Amino acid sequence: MSDQRIPDGRAAGPELNRRGLLGLGAATAATLAFHLPGARPAAAQQADALRVSINVNPSTLDPVTGRSGGDHQFLFPVYDTLVQWESATLEPKPGLASSWEYRDELTLALQLRPGLKFHDGTPLDAEAVKFNLDRSRSDEKSNIKVDLASVASVETSGPTTIILKLKSPDRSLPLVLTDRAGMMVSPKAIQAGGGAVDRNPVGAGPWKFVKWENNALVAYERNPDYWNREQPKVARLNLRVITEVATGVRSVIAGENDMVLNVPPMQRVVLQKGGKLEVSSEPSLYLHMVYMDFSRPPFNELRVRQAMNLAVNRELFNKATLAGLGEPASTCYPQKYWPFDRAAADLLAYDPDKARFLLKQAGSPQVEFTAIGYADQAAVQRQEVLMEMWRKVGINAKLRAATVAEASNAFFFQRAVDSFIAAITSRPDPSMVPYTIFGKTSPYNGGRQEIPGMEAALAASRVGATREARQTALAKVQRIAAEHAVYVPLAFDPNVVAMNKKVQGFTPNLLGRPRFENVSIG
Repeated sequence: MSDQRIPDGRAAGPELNRRGLLGLGAATAATLAFHLPGARPAAAQQADALRVSINVNPSTLDPVTGRSGGDHQFLFPVYDTLVQWESATLEPKPGLASSWEYRDELTLALQLRPGLKFHDGTPLDAEAVKFNLDRSRSDEKSNIKVDLASVASVETSGPTTIILKLKSPDRSLPLVLTDRAGMMVSPKAIQAGGGAVDRNPVGAGPWKFVKWENNALVAYERNPDYWNREQPKVARLNLRVITEVATGVRSVIAGENDMVLNVPPMQRVVLQKGGKLEVSSEPSLYLHMVYMDFSRPPFNELRVRQAMNLAVNRELFNKATLAGLGEPASTCYPQKYWPFDRAAADLLAYDPDKARFLLKQAGSPQVEFTAIGYADQAAVQRQEVLMEMWRKVGINAKLRAATVAEASNAFFFQRAVDSFIAAITSRPDPSMVPYTIFGKTSPYNGGRQEIPGMEAALAASRVGATREARQTALAKVQRIAAEHAVYVPLAFDPNVVAMNKKVQGFTPNLLGRPRFENVSIG
């Protein structure tokens, strides 16, 4: 659930304190480093390979057991999905399934393409899909059960037809099947791996897995049997783990890599002026946020959670940490995205005086809590800006930093800290994010308990056959989350990617999750 960004040091307004300014100075120093001598000469171009710098290590290469949103860029090459999405609109389109239809409100039928095979040569047929969906729904290690909670059973009808029988109407499923739940894994590989494929993934995607050198490289080679004969455009894909994005940018300038993901917003301006790289910058649904364990003190007190929100100046946060290129967030959706509800957004608007009042009313004018966050420079800056805002109203955090995987594990699974300053990656259907962070059975529900009224609202958010019907239900979800203040939404991230000028065919998407099957090296 991670991304790495470094702000550009634009004027952030009078409330950014000296500590925040020091953070901005460090970011600026990192920027200047890009222009200093010392980068190695460009390496010889390998036209049959695409080399991408990525700033996170995967938590696992099993789509069902993964714990980090940063895993997707490693999963998409090796696992194809039953349904795919259009980059600009997120409308569903055929993938492994050539078509689908709701036969009635409780029956969804999918038709597979004929002759599909996994990388190990075993058939990707209806039985294999049933195996995968049942594993996602019921395996004790599955972290995506909530995505398929509406599915009562999975049936097959012949070798290419899968029928999902539903507990209740659910119109989100086609887009749900573009994500982890739709990633098909070889049943043979699962069985050989004792129920998992954490480090030996076998899918049916455009590339086959070659190797994973931890914290260094995940390598793939072309799948010659991929159903789409026009993909992939390059024979080899090397995803190189370089945790500091500044180093990743230098590696592209030096010709050691072709692309770098998750470029700090400030660098967009710097790199465009330098003229050495092409820079893509698009809005995304990726949400910076704070998770709270609202099952225990101090966050089991509603007024403390409300104060946590009211103390945050989101406009300032966006300027100070995202160079003003993001969008301040008071719900889990940006304003131009169709589910957004203005009434819910207003409930968490910046009001430090009210925050202080609520803390006094709760009998806790001074609050302390433990927090964990990421260790990269951009994340540290976000944390410093937040802690200063909270400090001004009497809220103080004892913070420690860790890697993405370590921090996620500490909060969600070990429950070793009170809060997690992190993010949630985009999801293709708008119901998936609230199901993930608010659903009572989701491992990413900070309090691991039911939020009053939320389960019915979540269920309703997937029922409507029209966008208007679903929008009404999703508005209620946002209002319940804001009224109970069970999280702290901060800002939506801009998606900035830099690449050398030989890279062709890269298309950004609203999810901010890069795909490489159409990318070539000119």
